[in-house]
Amino acid sequence: MLTNLFNLSASKQRVLMQLFLLLLGIGLIFALIPTSDSGVFKINDKILHTSSFLAYAILLDMASNRDFWRFQVPLLLGYGALIEVLQFFTPWRSFSLLDFAADALGLVLYWLLFRWILKVKTVA
Repeated sequence: MLTNLFNLSASKQRVLMQLFLLLLGIGLIFALIPTSDSGVFKINDKILHTSSFLAYAILLDMASNRDFWRFQVPLLLGYGALIEVLQFFTPWRSFSLLDFAADALGLVLYWLLFRWILKVKTVA
């Protein structure tokens, strides 16, 4: 049943890809607008990065038949790197390797959870 979520028709995949691209655009806007950040390390920010990239990975994997490690991961990590580089050039935001690491963690968590859930579902 779970694998059916990842074997969608081409029309459903197109709609999900459009949603994915829309959410990437919205994420980019939110990543570049000024915030009232106090500059103190905030764990909530890292949770936001991790959960956002977990959601991006789910959506992209559902919308694409391309290989996860060879296409989807580099695409999403490139997006995360782009955000950090652009933030470096804005006076109100800052570049953070920890944010990028949290993005990567979201992708790894997706892969681990997805594989674990599929393994449990096929055994049951």
